[in-house]
Amino acid sequence: MLVSVPHYGTDPLPHVTCEDYCEPRFETFAYGFADLFAADLYGDLHEHGATVVATPVSRIFVDVNRRRDDFEQHDGAVRSRRGVVRTHTMRDVAIFARPLTRADVEERLRTLYDPYYAALDDLLAETHRAYGYAILVDAHTGSPRRMQDHQVIIGTRRGTTCAPVVAETVASIFTRHGFEVHDNVAGYTGGNIVATFGQPDTRRVHALQLEVNAALLTTTGRDELIAQISRGGIPDRAEGNIARLRDCLREVLAELGQRPFGFSYS
Repeated sequence: MLVSVPHYGTDPLPHVTCEDYCEPRFETFAYGFADLFAADLYGDLHEHGATVVATPVSRIFVDVNRRRDDFEQHDGAVRSRRGVVRTHTMRDVAIFARPLTRADVEERLRTLYDPYYAALDDLLAETHRAYGYAILVDAHTGSPRRMQDHQVIIGTRRGTTCAPVVAETVASIFTRHGFEVHDNVAGYTGGNIVATFGQPDTRRVHALQLEVNAALLTTTGRDELIAQISRGGIPDRAEGNIARLRDCLREVLAELGQRPFGFSYS
């Protein structure tokens, strides 16, 4: 059982300082682009039988859940609003004072992106050798602005990246704990990690994306939550919901770690 948390990190790159941003407020983006309270949900799953792989660096610098070539180039500079790196806001305002070159991006990808995929690949191969199959959960907490009223979304690239029984098992656990579960909602069908490694037929690797609405994790209302995060603030935690969700995750690990499922392992 492998858990990937690609948007765990809140750290900036070591050489980036406040002077590198076009506006001082953009320095808060390193925190704001991380999945809110991901550490509270997923940070201790290694104590409950999973192998956890997570990023320390904020996805504003490298988003490992995007395709490696997900950026554009204009006049020798890299431009990306929602790609493997972020150079501009969604309103097309430059985030950094100095444009990124292709060489800058390639260095980041070699340093942060490639090792992440290599680690996942090696760990899944090792798990497959030991058990005859492997299950990968790509774990997130999602923006309330984008998820709206969806509480939990399971993405399997519309049923192509894992056996149905795996997704059904996860959904039933969250439903049993009182959460509303949806599958393959537009925009949440599964990112590049699930698409890359979810090969149930050819490789016997079953991968799904798990998205928990961050609104469940805080007592702050949706609009104020978004405003607070954009200022670099830390909302108040909804400790009761977080505890319920952690119980769900522990049950998911226990259930998915048991045999038999409705697919062949050998």
